[in-house]
Amino acid sequence: MKKNQDYDKQSMDLKRLFLRMQGKIWLLIMLIVLGAVIGGVGYQIARATRMPITYEAVSKLYISFAADENGDVYQYYNGYTWNELLDTDPIMEKIEDNLSDDYTAQEVIEATKAEILSDIRLLTVTVQGADEKTVREIQSAVEAGLVDYSKESEELKRIEVIRSMEPERVYWDDKTVTAGVLSAVAFAIVGIFVLTIFYVMDDAVYVQADVEKRYKTRALGMMMKSQKGLQPYARELIANITYVLGEQREFVLIDMDGHADVRTMELERLLNAGENEFIGGDGEMGGLTWTMPKPEGEAEREDAWKAVPFNESVITAEDCTKIRSLKGAILLLPYGTDVSKKTERVLNLLKNQDCDVIGMIITQADEDFLNSYYN
Repeated sequence: MKKNQDYDKQSMDLKRLFLRMQGKIWLLIMLIVLGAVIGGVGYQIARATRMPITYEAVSKLYISFAADENGDVYQYYNGYTWNELLDTDPIMEKIEDNLSDDYTAQEVIEATKAEILSDIRLLTVTVQGADEKTVREIQSAVEAGLVDYSKESEELKRIEVIRSMEPERVYWDDKTVTAGVLSAVAFAIVGIFVLTIFYVMDDAVYVQADVEKRYKTRALGMMMKSQKGLQPYARELIANITYVLGEQREFVLIDMDGHADVRTMELERLLNAGENEFIGGDGEMGGLTWTMPKPEGEAEREDAWKAVPFNESVITAEDCTKIRSLKGAILLLPYGTDVSKKTERVLNLLKNQDCDVIGMIITQADEDFLNSYYN
């Protein structure tokens, strides 16, 4: 039998997806926790092993500007960045005079950053390097060079070093929590995506609509996994079987899960139960009810239902003859178990043998899931 092509084009049942994912919440939570741990630990490892070793020293210098011929204080130094001024020959020469020949002007430029943060009279110089010795020597040379330059500059009265901090190791900001949260979110997204893929690829049946969409076959009803709260599902199943079979009381069951004898006993008990065998709820065939086993030795009624069971793996030519004589077969599909390929094989066999499929029943259904879905 060809796979139903329309089934692949069916839109996603979001309520079914949500309810199915509820059972996988524990897996999603584990993925989130795992992601947070991997993100946090991985960040700490990277921070400890890949962070470059850098030392930094900061100097604060106070600038006193000279007055021009009109008595106004020079202000145009504010129009330049001190980084550019440090690169100029007059200042760099003064710095090099206070520095050993082991350092080049380019090394000083790359290691030094000078800036005015607010007040133009307060200059902040930051020196960075791979070791404390290099940073301390360049820092001292820059401080001395600026002080010497101010003595020769007509625009500057003087430059004073008001703070010279010792070199300190520079560390990355600790963003372990951020790394953990981002990793947890990423794992959660991947987990949801994977679960969605499994949902799309899942050919198992959970509700009657799955049977009709997947196989284009009548869904007669569902048999519950437990005996609590059989109604309304049992009532609907009895009504549907009674309608499609009419006066016929013998029919064929083909179980796709290999438990034909057990399922036959359960279905016969349900179909042959008298009104007084339903208890609980409001005392009728509704509410929370369940069937009671018949007393031993009780005579079978003349109109009792009788099912002829077959497992899908052992159907013979004689069995097909029996199926044709009883006007077709009812297939039993296990709830939540993918038996689509076996079902397609059996449907193809029945088609080739001119055996009708009366309908399909979902067995071992989860009543809590169904109540949530239909409500």
